[in-house]
Amino acid sequence: MLLSPVNFRNLSLKNRIVWLPIVSWLAEDDGFVTDAVIERYSRRAEGGVGMVVIEATGVLDRRSPKLIKICDDKYMPGLEKLVQAIHDAGAKVSVQLIHYAKKSKKTGWKQKVEDLSPEDIRQVKKEYVEAAIRAKKVGFDAIELHVAHSYTLASFVSLLNKRQDEYGRDIWGRSKIVLEIMEMIREKVGDDYAVCARISGEEFVKGGNTLKQTRVISRLMAGKGLDYLSVSAGGKDEDGDWYTGYSSTRSMPTANLTDGCHVYLAEALREEMAPYGVPVIASGKINTLKQAEEILAGGQADLIGVARPLLADPDWILKLKENKEDELVTCTYCNTCLDRDRRFEPVECIEAEKKIRKEARMA
Repeated sequence: MLLSPVNFRNLSLKNRIVWLPIVSWLAEDDGFVTDAVIERYSRRAEGGVGMVVIEATGVLDRRSPKLIKICDDKYMPGLEKLVQAIHDAGAKVSVQLIHYAKKSKKTGWKQKVEDLSPEDIRQVKKEYVEAAIRAKKVGFDAIELHVAHSYTLASFVSLLNKRQDEYGRDIWGRSKIVLEIMEMIREKVGDDYAVCARISGEEFVKGGNTLKQTRVISRLMAGKGLDYLSVSAGGKDEDGDWYTGYSSTRSMPTANLTDGCHVYLAEALREEMAPYGVPVIASGKINTLKQAEEILAGGQADLIGVARPLLADPDWILKLKENKEDELVTCTYCNTCLDRDRRFEPVECIEAEKKIRKEARMA
């Protein structure tokens, strides 16, 4: 089942394995795609995934060094080249669209959704719609709204949103901006294009969303024509700045957590999505094809999301499929890659680097 084709909306995937978005910091300082970005994604496509989801890509023109951007037409040639390389390597490609708050590195101050004016909210919606239009024009097969972790849309849908206007107060108000963006995008891209989302199934922070809330939010999105739901967890910075607290590290579960630790979230949300026919992507320390197959066979998810194992070894699928585990570079979930992310350094796997150094000594 895992390696069998699957079709939905305009997407025809050769298998059910998805390389999840993981920031690389390989773009240029001003957000342009580089050869290193193209190599990273096309190489994983060559490794046999059915779909690649490009890392968080900025819909707004705000400083964030080396973050890929899609906020202006000037970025389109590089993005088109990236899409073509992934298609040539045999995979479909979605792009994760992200809006993020203002933040001061010196003081730690971060803009809250409560600080946004009605005009600010209109601008956020406009930026998402324009980015989606560009994404379709350059050839992305789908777009993924980043409604997970601590970014703008996730902060709106969270119980931690204390706005008292139409974009707060209750779960329908907190979800309103996302639903409006979905409606506006669908109007522009048509009915033959996949509009998708990623959500934190549980926020793992005091006062934050649990499955009680995300079940409802997911149903609301499905009612607006959602085409896949990718299920993450945690990622909130209320208990620790930028991926340092417990909630934040749950978005990249560490070695002390059990394998498949977030699959129960995907399973719960799949129950909500099934009546709408919306496929669900499970993630969270899924590191063998056998484990992935069991998740699908058990009806816990429709697609399997993998991030760090494929960062460690782009041939993860091929080596496991061919019983070449002895050749596999195995992710140890040490999160050195996350440490590098926090330092804005190129995100690479330390285990892969160790293998390269060992091979160089033996040569």
